[in-house]
Amino acid sequence: MKNMNDIHDILALELKHWFPLQCRNEWADYYLYYLPTTAEHDGGLVIAKERPANPDYCLVERIRKDRTVEQNCRRLTELARKLPILENEKHE
Repeated sequence: MKNMNDIHDILALELKHWFPLQCRNEWADYYLYYLPTTAEHDGGLVIAKERPANPDYCLVERIRKDRTVEQNCRRLTELARKLPILENEKHE
């Protein structure tokens, strides 16, 4: 991801996918995970019920069921701002 706009766009897309799944199963818990940027790969964000198969993904937070997509997007964007996922944060 190059900048905060990329982060916001990815979160908006992930939440758009999450919302109908959450509505179909209101008792399910979904979580935001991030993949740190390294010299080998760019960072990433994903919302999932379970930890992704790639062990490099790290848990950020459970998605709040009592918030709208927009409210979750604002909250998660603020959290993502502090994560090591931007392109300029690659580690050698």
